[in-house]
Amino acid sequence: MDPIFRLPPDSPLAAAVSEDWGLLPLRVPAGWHVVYNELSARRLPDGRVEANDSEDLYWARTTLPPRPAAEEEAAAKGGRRSREVNVDAGWYGGRGFRVVVLDPDWDHERASCTTPDLGGLVSTLETWMRVIARDGRLP
Repeated sequence: MDPIFRLPPDSPLAAAVSEDWGLLPLRVPAGWHVVYNELSARRLPDGRVEANDSEDLYWARTTLPPRPAAEEEAAAKGGRRSREVNVDAGWYGGRGFRVVVLDPDWDHERASCTTPDLGGLVSTLETWMRVIARDGRLP
């Protein structure tokens, strides 16, 4: 795998990357369940950052909040139910990192972002998960 990123040396993300492969730090807000995380990177001797370049890097979904028994019963009878939102990210050679929001399922893409920048990927993931968890709205 060729190193494809050069992060500024004063970047907080660059400071979190060592010479050994390790997961990148993410600020995952309450209300999310991380199903899969392979967002890993390492620093090369020349300062460049080599990152995992898989199409399957990250997948998280919202956790369903606890509901009172009456609401649970209404949902079982076809009433309003809590929804599960998924966020998925991967590296797509030639295009860059891609982050998508899926709601209510994998057949319904509600938002997407493509960036060649590792910092942009992390920023987009953190921002979108925060907006969905805090505001209950999609990006």
